[in-house]
Amino acid sequence: MLYITGHKNPDTDSIVSSIVMADYFQKLGEKTKSVRVGKINKETKFVLKQAGAKPQVLIKSLAGKQVFLVDHNELKQIGDGANKAEILGVLDHHKLSGEIKTNKPIYFRIEPVGSTCTLIFKLFQEKKFVLSKNQAFLLLCGIISDTLKFTSPTATKQDVKIAEKLAKICEQKINELAKKMFEAKSDISGINLKDLILMDYKDFQEGKIKFGIGVCETIIPVTILKKKEKILSLLDIIKKQKKIDLIFFGVVDIIKKQTFLFVSGVREKEIAEKAFNKKEKDNLIFLTGVVSRKKQIVPSIINVL
Repeated sequence: MLYITGHKNPDTDSIVSSIVMADYFQKLGEKTKSVRVGKINKETKFVLKQAGAKPQVLIKSLAGKQVFLVDHNELKQIGDGANKAEILGVLDHHKLSGEIKTNKPIYFRIEPVGSTCTLIFKLFQEKKFVLSKNQAFLLLCGIISDTLKFTSPTATKQDVKIAEKLAKICEQKINELAKKMFEAKSDISGINLKDLILMDYKDFQEGKIKFGIGVCETIIPVTILKKKEKILSLLDIIKKQKKIDLIFFGVVDIIKKQTFLFVSGVREKEIAEKAFNKKEKDNLIFLTGVVSRKKQIVPSIINVL
């Protein structure tokens, strides 16, 4: 059995690419199972409900399993037990970490596009496999989510072109679908603040410095900003628990294409001010035109470190 899984703290692209990639391997005659290694967020729940799909089984450990990774290739993002699993392949659109080591050659494909779902569409096209309406819907949602409806600097012409093709297959209007998805993404009711910070959180390292960045994308940033003091105190707690040197949390305003970056500590303030050439005010740095952790926030911080 080949287990197809996305990363920890999975987003919509990670979840739906795992589902459709499992379908792809089944068409190739492989026995596969799509699984997840983290909680599903509200946007993803909305997408799965609209597609009539059930959330995958939550796997606590990948140990002893044959695994294919989608939407990640860094060890710290892989599910627990990966060091005792057999990794047979990777399909991703992030930078190459060079951390995964195997005993034999594996399938490995990375392309600089805005979503793993874009790559899966290309795989189906290359094999001349026909996408079902539901598969097309899932892939379209993954692209919309990861590119913030093509407004993120990670978006490419390929993403736009393929999304338009998928929209025709599943008979969806991209603008209307994106609006509903972003509304679901922005609903923080019933979510405690610590979970909100960690929902889309990733660890990084530059030299000996370990740092983490959480991101929350929303069309209603004020609902989060008014909880600023509690968030700042939680950032300090999370930093100690994870034993990292620095921690940042960005609230991304999807509509206005800007980010409110929370900086709780002295070192965070100094580094962020240098990274973005902006002054901190009341533990916040306002970043106009910044919406991507991968292409804008992380590289700027690493350059300073």
